[in-house]
Amino acid sequence: MHILLLTSSYKSEFNTVSALFFRDQALALKNNEMQVGVICPLPISLKLVWQRKSINFNDEEYNDNGIYTHVSPFLSIPKWFHRSQKIRLSLGKQMFKKYITINGKPDIIHVHSFLIGELALWIKENYSIPFVITEHSTGFSRKIYSQKTVIFAKKVFENSKACIAVSQPFCNLMSDLFKVPFQYIPNVVDTSFFMLKQKSNRDEFIFLNIGHLDKKKNQDGLIKTFSNLFNGNQKYQLKIVGQGIEFTALQNLINELKINDQVHLLGKKSREEVKEIIQKSDCFVLASRFETFGVVLIEAMSCGLSVLSTKSGGPESIIANDTLGVLCEHEELEKGMMDITKKKFDSERIRAYVLDHFCENIIANKLIQVYNE
Repeated sequence: MHILLLTSSYKSEFNTVSALFFRDQALALKNNEMQVGVICPLPISLKLVWQRKSINFNDEEYNDNGIYTHVSPFLSIPKWFHRSQKIRLSLGKQMFKKYITINGKPDIIHVHSFLIGELALWIKENYSIPFVITEHSTGFSRKIYSQKTVIFAKKVFENSKACIAVSQPFCNLMSDLFKVPFQYIPNVVDTSFFMLKQKSNRDEFIFLNIGHLDKKKNQDGLIKTFSNLFNGNQKYQLKIVGQGIEFTALQNLINELKINDQVHLLGKKSREEVKEIIQKSDCFVLASRFETFGVVLIEAMSCGLSVLSTKSGGPESIIANDTLGVLCEHEELEKGMMDITKKKFDSERIRAYVLDHFCENIIANKLIQVYNE
């Protein structure tokens, strides 16, 4: 079977760690004997251009372990959403025509995010190729989309042969909002990469947070909670990996609370560096206000870490019981952090849970069943 993934974002020269779970899913399908390709017309913000000091928008076209991959970056102007959508569609049409010339027509299109759904609708109309969609966007939970955008999203979902969401609460929300059935298939984790950490005899207890630094991830709330509990107690450390608009504000907060020797903003890291940091930590903590899934949770759990998360949508489908970690309300984060330091967790049992529920064969087989249907 020949599957083409249309993705709303993908790793590129502008951001080498962006949306890696799309690539993990493509590889999982390829490793289960599917022919797989990836197309991504990729909007690039002015901020990313400024950070890289580059306006080089060259196409990235390559063979990735047997997966034809084509990423075409273009400049996205803030608040010009519909302009970006028009460019995405125009680029996508050119990329698709080139794709089928090289690789032949796919049997099924798998759309990742309604944002690239207009291209899938065009392919369906002009080439009679059906599509399925997996939705990831927290924008529906946060109600940030205009009525016009929501109406368009509904058209995409209604024309899809199957609608998938990456957590059960998100399925429920999307089904209620669009009156279209959604089924739960989570993201995949590369368990061959995120391996079990080695046991450590150190006295420190290291909390770890990884994510884009913005308001919805609530790193400021996490830092304040950590300070309330552990300020001055050097045994406890908090490491935060990621970059984003809140970096300076978070560093100022750390300075203000005088916890520079305990809370560390590590900035952007490579995937290899992220793995090493996870394996040297004790507990992964996610304090987000909204999460459709939370792939960083299962990456940490694959390494054997216990996890602490606020109830924000996605984590409720991941932290299934108290042998894996602690799931709490937002206002209970302080209690959750204290509780998790007192409990003993079995790293091998945590990893085994990930292998049973989120490894590539498990997720690939669920997707292949959808494709066959």
